Amino acid sequence: MTSPSQRTLMDLKERVPLGRTGQMVSRMGLASGYGVPAAAIEKAFHEYGVNYLYVSPYVNLGNMAQAMRNLAPSHREELFIVLARPLLGGFGGLRLESFVERWLKKLGLDWVDLLFQDERKPLRQKLSDRVQQLQDGGKVRFVGMSSHDRPLFSKVARGEVKAPADFFHVRYNAVHTGAEQDVFPHLPRENRPGIVIFTATCWRKLLKPKRMPAGERPLAAPDCYRFVLSHPDVNVCITAPSTAARMEENLRALDAGPLDEEEMARVRRIGKHIYD
Repeated sequence: MTSPSQRTLMDLKERVPLGRTGQMVSRMGLASGYGVPAAAIEKAFHEYGVNYLYVSPYVNLGNMAQAMRNLAPSHREELFIVLARPLLGGFGGLRLESFVERWLKKLGLDWVDLLFQDERKPLRQKLSDRVQQLQDGGKVRFVGMSSHDRPLFSKVARGEVKAPADFFHVRYNAVHTGAEQDVFPHLPRENRPGIVIFTATCWRKLLKPKRMPAGERPLAAPDCYRFVLSHPDVNVCITAPSTAARMEENLRALDAGPLDEEEMARVRRIGKHIYD
């Protein structure tokens, strides 16, 4: 397997293993619900190899669902489709099973990879048992977690907290770089969880002229994605475009490759200014 240090030198258009899952995934993933047309999603798959698709049931995912129905018959084994579910209080095992079954039917799929969102405590045993049953039944393949509580990831990776650990969704961008201290250094080097990053543009703050230091031009979206993908511990960075044109712009990050030293220094300087 390619080491993290080698991975930064690779063409960003090449797929990489998503940590311990062993699944080959695109360096950028697409999130549902922001309006990008189904045809653009399919183009991202065919022309850029984008196969990491993130589905949140609480936004309008009609276009993403249509793209999945078009792609899955011929390419299901290639697609890494993540279904997100907030871990709400009282969210018991039976409700999880019905949730997964319902969305498999809506998306026309036989299995998905499940992501628990906003996780802050160990899973209840009943819920853990249901997750295992869904995996044993072939309805769920891998299970991950997302949280804004950064130290939780290292606790899960070390086994101190019981939670899904096949892959993590982590907030990381040039403004919020805390994962560089709280998450990445604490992951095991062997059998490590896959790392997927969200909010690369810091909710577009990094793109706004009024947020820049004096005399500095704002970043373009590809700069933000390249910053994230330049980190050797990152496997995937998610983008959530609203139009086909914006998707094309964002995916240019894959053509441009990792940031060089001068570009990295500029992006960090802007990020620190916004954070301060």
